[in-house]
Amino acid sequence: MTYSEYQTLLAQRAPEFTLTGDNDVVVTRLGLSITLFFKQGYTPEKRHRILACFRRFRDEFGSHLRFHTHEFKGMKKYSPENIAKVETAILEKGIYDQSGWEISDARNMYEAPDCLISYLDTREAQNKNENSYLSLVLPRDYLKNQAGMARFNDWLTFLCQQLEPDSGDCGYCLLLPQDYDDYCPAEYELAKRYPSLQVNANAFTAKRQYNNSTRGVNWITILHHRHIKRLGGEAWVRQILSRDPAITTENYPAGLLIRAGQFPDLTPAVEGLSPHYLAVNQLIRPIRVVPQEGHSLHFYGVNQFDEQSTIAWYARYDQGPLQVSPLKSDTPALVSGYWKTGAGSGTLRFIAQGEMAPRASDGKELWWELDHEAEDFRNTQG
Repeated sequence: MTYSEYQTLLAQRAPEFTLTGDNDVVVTRLGLSITLFFKQGYTPEKRHRILACFRRFRDEFGSHLRFHTHEFKGMKKYSPENIAKVETAILEKGIYDQSGWEISDARNMYEAPDCLISYLDTREAQNKNENSYLSLVLPRDYLKNQAGMARFNDWLTFLCQQLEPDSGDCGYCLLLPQDYDDYCPAEYELAKRYPSLQVNANAFTAKRQYNNSTRGVNWITILHHRHIKRLGGEAWVRQILSRDPAITTENYPAGLLIRAGQFPDLTPAVEGLSPHYLAVNQLIRPIRVVPQEGHSLHFYGVNQFDEQSTIAWYARYDQGPLQVSPLKSDTPALVSGYWKTGAGSGTLRFIAQGEMAPRASDGKELWWELDHEAEDFRNTQG
């Protein structure tokens, strides 16, 4: 597909994502997002890196930016003086204090922007494994030509270098006003019609759900080395994904980027699911989030995501149950647990998620059956 063909297709679908409110104010619009979940956002070093991302955003969109929100008193006006004050306030925050910031080209909190950057970190006193969050949303037509794609790739490289994300994704999302609660039903309806639409309205609160997992597949899926290890290792991941020539992989300083196709998908569900997204989803299912009781992508309003529809959204690219057993020699375990094989005495063997199932002592291939799952053999009775 050429850039021109892609832009024509995008232009045909974009109006469905654009809603206007009173006085013709745009309250929802399509955007291209890079959403990253990363560790140690409370440290001074990482806060410096976060602010570097904000400075790059201001360098590119500075003449269009008009609005920001943060937790600091005063400094409400978006001005060079207040920007400097907010940066200083963020750097002076203690490691036990949470901070966040959002900048956009919206005129106020009631208008959907064309572009924005936002982040929310964590407190050291909380679980040190807990995620911080940064989202960059670019205008929907950012990929209109090769130059735009190059700028996007530069953005992704820069953000990954600065933040070394634990997980993340890139794709289309719905841009909402900062006062977004009334428009979550629009995100819900559009997410049902467009499976590839990333549900981002409350990603800053859902970030704790992804402390040890990913939220799933999108155009670009970002996985830390520790997650790649749980999938069988980089060589195995590359081998499996190489079956689809449209899927490419590349390294970033802390892990691997998986790109499912030339452009982000925006196909309605009635026209079928992207085969590239299906392939990536099948690979990463073992490390996808298992929603905790009560978890919802929205806050339980009328015609919004609830607990059950949230579970269904995470599983939207699944094709049947995930078969974890039997397990063939030289393939990675999809879950950690105790396994047995009929070729031996029935003794249980612990095989960790991502570990290759062993062969027999004489080198013959074996098939292993899962006896029971166990998170860690040191803490499990065999």
